[in-house]
Amino acid sequence: MGQANNKSNAPTRTFTTLVFDRLASVKFAVTVVVVIAVACITGTLIPQGTDVAKYIRQNPDAASRMELFGKLGLTHIFYSLWFIGLLCTLAATVSVCSTRRFSTVLRTSGYARYRAFGSMLTHISILLILTGGVIRGVWGEKGYIELREGETNAQFVTEKNVKLLPFGIHLAKFEIETYDQPKTDTDDKAQAKQGDCCNALLVAWPEKNLKATLPVKVGEEQGFGEFKITILKYIPDFIVDMQTHEITSRSSEPRNPAILVAVNGPTYQNHRWLFAKFPDFTMHTKDTPATGPSPLEMIYQNHGVVEHKTMPTGPIKSFKSTIQLVEGESVVGERTVEVNSPFHYKGYTFYQSGYNPDDLSYTSFQVVKDRGVPVVYTGFALMIAGLFIVFYLNPWFDARGKTA
Repeated sequence: MGQANNKSNAPTRTFTTLVFDRLASVKFAVTVVVVIAVACITGTLIPQGTDVAKYIRQNPDAASRMELFGKLGLTHIFYSLWFIGLLCTLAATVSVCSTRRFSTVLRTSGYARYRAFGSMLTHISILLILTGGVIRGVWGEKGYIELREGETNAQFVTEKNVKLLPFGIHLAKFEIETYDQPKTDTDDKAQAKQGDCCNALLVAWPEKNLKATLPVKVGEEQGFGEFKITILKYIPDFIVDMQTHEITSRSSEPRNPAILVAVNGPTYQNHRWLFAKFPDFTMHTKDTPATGPSPLEMIYQNHGVVEHKTMPTGPIKSFKSTIQLVEGESVVGERTVEVNSPFHYKGYTFYQSGYNPDDLSYTSFQVVKDRGVPVVYTGFALMIAGLFIVFYLNPWFDARGKTA
């Protein structure tokens, strides 16, 4: 009877207590850290986001493998819900430990309080860094923007759609520096030759998580997954005669550039007109109506005739762009972007990411908007303060206590 009474009087652990104890477990925290580390290593080895299409273009045999990785969610790890969930779980374990450290600070005094305070700051710093990672995964934006010299663009392409910028980016100049003798402006102009007035065709296949930037070359068939895409015709100043319905060009200037695109696939065929100035509008031809809803999304970019520069001789040393910031119809600033030297404006960061060796008037930038950066920097500052207290002030307090 006595044993039965002891069992009945023993405190029962509630669900909240069990969860709290689990989150406070060192083994549980280490397990979560290991899983996050494995995910980060995987995300480093497998191309992520907008790099997938570029990787497939360079390695066509890897298309099926990358498609499988995309279905498994391994091509956008750092923005996936399960990775954000792991960060939230680790943040919860750190929060529990920080709460216990805070209780220790309130209960103790003197040197013991200082020691507990340094440990508490370190835990809070880790929590802030994780919070910044979650903010980036949920509200962050990442994509790319492509420009040729003389072009202005106010939007960038992400994994899922096209995002608008609150300002325009104008590429005033793109330069490649080699280890040979630097070339003068006269040399560059002598080597420049007139190029196509067309820019690029942005193609996306959302169902397969595939994207590509195709050059606009009339009459050339280009592959994209299971589809063949051909630019049949280019018109610089598109107009339709309302009586005869004949499509003509009002002038030779690219005032309303349009291209006729043929898409042929196993389950879809269509000819349609795409307009650079009206990306949301397409016009299908009567002779070749669509066989169903288009699985592809296409955007035609054209900003007029540009010079086409040839590739300089010698190994590449660096490349950089001179960028003008446009708001309304005014230029509000100018920046120079180089590799490992991005520029920041209104919460957006632009990284110089690439160029086209066949057309040196063209370059691309990676665009990132990360609202979690201030939180992460605050976490790093607190971590430095906490580690200073733990490894420098605490030994000094201990030594002082012993001498006293």
